[in-house]
Amino acid sequence: MKTLRTLFLLFLVCHGIALAQPWHPLNNQPGFGASTALLLTDGTVMVRDVGGQDWWQLTPDRTGSYVNGTWAELEALPPGYSPYAYASAVLADGRVIVEGGEYNFGQIDWTNQGAIYDPRTNVWTVVPPPGGWNSVGDAESVVLADGTFMVANCCSFPFLAALLDAKTLRWAPTGANKQDSYDEEGWTLLPDRTVLTVDTENAEDPTHAATIC
Repeated sequence: MKTLRTLFLLFLVCHGIALAQPWHPLNNQPGFGASTALLLTDGTVMVRDVGGQDWWQLTPDRTGSYVNGTWAELEALPPGYSPYAYASAVLADGRVIVEGGEYNFGQIDWTNQGAIYDPRTNVWTVVPPPGGWNSVGDAESVVLADGTFMVANCCSFPFLAALLDAKTLRWAPTGANKQDSYDEEGWTLLPDRTVLTVDTENAEDPTHAATIC
């Protein structure tokens, strides 16, 4: 019992220290308008320039310090694609996917374009949209418990969502029985492997929530 009490007190002390930790500015500030930031599986951070197609990589120093990390420019997104308000995720195999965008090159578009980035080769590959999708827009997205990437069409009727086979870059439909548009929703992966969302467009019941298997 004494040992358990000691461990509990140690946890409280450590927890208090964690809550008290301050923010530290990077010693090497980015020379671009930093926006979306994704932690890659190799420990580096991939950051989008909000004003263009380019991405940058923050690499920690030899001690693992990101504060003293350095920046390197990565391959830019494919020609014709510079989204804002889009879906993005790091996949189980380490690649990065970007899908849709409410804006493209600063113009409202609800684009159905997408691309996948391989950090091993520093190359982007165009990802065709799911069959019949004319838009993706400010897409809702989540990586499921099995590593599959799921994305929604923000503004379609009927309401559309799809799963990506990362090996073939082909899509399969999912998310039957959705009661309203996916637009402006957030998706959260739950411990039981389902996805929770709130039906933000459901005028009949603004508090309605749904889960997707």
